[in-house]
Amino acid sequence: MSEHLGMWEKAWRKTSVRWGAVITLVIVLAGVYAPFLANDVALVWWDSQGLTFPVVSDLFNRWSYPKYYDIYFNVTALLLPPLLVLGWLLRRRLTLANRFLYGACAVLLTGTMCLVPLLPSGNGGQAVWRHRPPSQALITEDHSKVTALFAVVPFRATTPVANQILKGPLTVDAASGRRFWAGSDSAGKDVAAQMFAGARISLTVGLVATGLSLLIGTLIGALSGYFGGWVDLLLQRVVEIMMCFPTFILILVVVAMTGRDIFVIMMVIGFTSWAGTARLVRGEFLAQSVRDYVAAGQALGLGPMRIMFRHIMPNALTPLLITATFGIAGAVGSESALSFVGLGDPTVASWGMLLEQGRQNIQYAHLIWLPGMAVFILVSALNLIGNGLREAADTTTE
Repeated sequence: MSEHLGMWEKAWRKTSVRWGAVITLVIVLAGVYAPFLANDVALVWWDSQGLTFPVVSDLFNRWSYPKYYDIYFNVTALLLPPLLVLGWLLRRRLTLANRFLYGACAVLLTGTMCLVPLLPSGNGGQAVWRHRPPSQALITEDHSKVTALFAVVPFRATTPVANQILKGPLTVDAASGRRFWAGSDSAGKDVAAQMFAGARISLTVGLVATGLSLLIGTLIGALSGYFGGWVDLLLQRVVEIMMCFPTFILILVVVAMTGRDIFVIMMVIGFTSWAGTARLVRGEFLAQSVRDYVAAGQALGLGPMRIMFRHIMPNALTPLLITATFGIAGAVGSESALSFVGLGDPTVASWGMLLEQGRQNIQYAHLIWLPGMAVFILVSALNLIGNGLREAADTTTE
């Protein structure tokens, strides 16, 4: 554990790692709070009936947020402030890792509960996250008696605006008086709103695909490195077969055959990019399996699974964390590339889809530079963190 802490401290001293962490945090917060930054629903609404917050109730409207990952992002947006306060109050009782773990569990549990039909109704149970009519917060008979606060970008990422196709930055919609801060796309959707929503797509694809890849690679590498013999021989032949295929070409083929849904894209990227992780974990387990503490555990009669995942795995976490940063960056690039060549999910707002529209409408620079720079900045920030961690780990082990 002290070695891991020393590695993090050495990495944090690097300016590149700090800049990468700050940039990544900004993009994460932009994705989490996208509904509060870009929305056509009022944030605050005050009329004769009192004070309401339409955007909060709209967070659980499946009509507005149809994808499953949206509910977890929306729950995170609401729970993050109280969790930060609670974590600060418990800073002397819990480690940073435990506070992060408990906070993540709280978000996952709350988001999952919003999906389960628990509320009683005439037709049986209903989930908190379900289809409701669109918010009526923008409709009133007497606007002079209403005080409202709207998002900085007054458009929803998925809603096209009539007669506003391929408009440049700072264009004003004559019908509503609202401004397209970053222009509109070929469907009349606000580009700035799609940039915020696209941060969610990139983060979701990166985390889910990388998590799946790490899970498969860790399991295969651990079994191969610990047991050795014919198990190692068989599993390594499977790994070599996977490494022989060009990963991106394999992803293209599978997505073209199975469909363009965003969840299919996540699964395909995860299932096709675990070979490198398996080789890395195998090497770590080969080095650790000859240590004295492993022999002691075997002498005490501990089972192989307990020795592998309770005792050896904590010593292999450092290279896995480093691999995770590069894996997230690679998954973000893969999703953007798939969307750019026309194999992305057309039902979601992603940076790659904007780039694909920019390719078709090359004269509209705002469709190229904004999403292109966003992908470049996020991937570069993650790579800076990964390089810093790798250099710190190398100096720690010397």
